[in-house]
Amino acid sequence: MKLLSDLIKTIDNMKWNRTVSLTFLSLAIGFFMWGIITTIGILTYPAYNNIYYLIYVSAVPLIGDLLLSRLSDISLGRKTTFFITMFLYSLGSIIFIINSAFLNENIYITLFAYTIATIGVEGEVPVALSLIAELFPLRYREKMLIILPNFDNIGAAIAALIAFLTYYMSSSFVVQEISMGIVALIGAIVAIIVRLTLPESIRWLVVKGNINKAKNEINKIKTDNTYMESASTNDISKTVGLGYRYAFLALIGLSQYLTYGLMAYIIADYYFKGLNLILVVFYANLGASIAGLIAMLIVDRLGSRRFALLSYFGGFLTMIPIMFFVVMFNKYVTMFYVLLFLNMMFSELGWAVRTVYEPTLMPTASRAFMIGLVRLPIIVAYTLSIYLTSSFSELSFIVYNMILWGIGALSSGIWYIKGFDTNKVPLEKITGEEKVLIKETQ
Repeated sequence: MKLLSDLIKTIDNMKWNRTVSLTFLSLAIGFFMWGIITTIGILTYPAYNNIYYLIYVSAVPLIGDLLLSRLSDISLGRKTTFFITMFLYSLGSIIFIINSAFLNENIYITLFAYTIATIGVEGEVPVALSLIAELFPLRYREKMLIILPNFDNIGAAIAALIAFLTYYMSSSFVVQEISMGIVALIGAIVAIIVRLTLPESIRWLVVKGNINKAKNEINKIKTDNTYMESASTNDISKTVGLGYRYAFLALIGLSQYLTYGLMAYIIADYYFKGLNLILVVFYANLGASIAGLIAMLIVDRLGSRRFALLSYFGGFLTMIPIMFFVVMFNKYVTMFYVLLFLNMMFSELGWAVRTVYEPTLMPTASRAFMIGLVRLPIIVAYTLSIYLTSSFSELSFIVYNMILWGIGALSSGIWYIKGFDTNKVPLEKITGEEKVLIKETQ
């Protein structure tokens, strides 16, 4: 039966069209919301100044990563999962606003609201990455896997800017928190409207055996003023087992996730106060946002392996001047903003490596859950690191981050030797599912 092969080729050979544009807008809003809500949780810390608050808000994402991704793979699909996630972060935003405005920032209500919202936005991430890999045309796939998650950084930078302006004008954390909560709620409403037109993942429908619905989705795309073309594709001469892929993704994720979280957020809460705390978060995410645009332009030119080497070795090297700053120039806080900005640019490149490899290296039937499962040791390690580093001196904190960057650099070097580039290689060739396609076409 040639149907399965034709459906997959239709997706890979699509030109940019209205359906793809709406999918882009929908996913961009979701990642933007992730940045807003994550930043709300971190910038609310000074209201409580409790280390266990930070530990809790760092551990909660695991629920969304594992639960909603699994449900998406098994039965819900990508589109239905998105409506559940939107409901969760809309409800969380409403409770957060009410708590800040009328309930004197009760810490338990704050944590409840943040839990609901975070399960939503964090649970959406593995599903969104899966949909990008499964639905976007092959010529755009790697670029979209970079630029769409970059809206997380943009959302975080905007949340920090709003927090800075409101706190600067009012000196009130309450006004700051209400303002960020309102932005989060507005974003959720826009996402609901846009996602009514979002298509389901055709690849997921095929894997689940729902061929008729897959054909209907394809027909919508074909009638969307779209014409097809023969996309240029690459091949791979070798592959590696799923266990090796998982280990590689977990190690580079450990490096990038921890260094980003610790340097963009936790260092601000530990060593900075007032407006300086907010500015650390703002400059870190501004640097990451700009780097996301650069990453999109260079990923296909370099190939994913060289791109990984550049990202993690660059991140390690940019920690060296930060270490010298802490030892010799600690009182010049503006210099730290500049160095952090540069380091966070490489952190975003490292994040881009992850968002390219995580969905493309995993099989369709379990893609979202496997992405979530990669995050299990990473988030556990991050949560433990927050507690561990709370007693560190600032220099020890920086050295710890250098070690984490070194793990990523070493892992990307090993992958360069033993791994392969995924750029413009059809998913089914990367994951080994092409054998299924061949059987179907015989």
